[in-house]
Amino acid sequence: MKMRMNLLLMGVLLLVTVCWIGPVAARVSLELLNPRGGIEPPPTLAPTTRVTDLADKKIGIYWNGKQGGPNFWDVVEELLKKRFPTATIVRRSGASDLGDAMAAKLAKEVDLFIYGVGD
Repeated sequence: MKMRMNLLLMGVLLLVTVCWIGPVAARVSLELLNPRGGIEPPPTLAPTTRVTDLADKKIGIYWNGKQGGPNFWDVVEELLKKRFPTATIVRRSGASDLGDAMAAKLAKEVDLFIYGVGD
């Protein structure tokens, strides 16, 4: 008897819910938005041609000046000089942001450079 009463009560609740939600659902309107938006991608730049040989080149080493960097770059410079004895190494350090002015100066000074960041 109790089971029948529970089933009847659930049926009535279901009927009331359906009757109540029907008119409410008719008044609701949803707008679907595209989350990707319409942002145009920035222009891409083609990479410069790859250097095939470091012999007789001027190689720039730039790092952000963090502690321990000189130890690492000493070893890199030593390895480069061993492998390419005619190459010239130029070392610079500064803030973690290379900046346009420093990049332009370094680009005029060297044939290629290695950029390192500590931390």
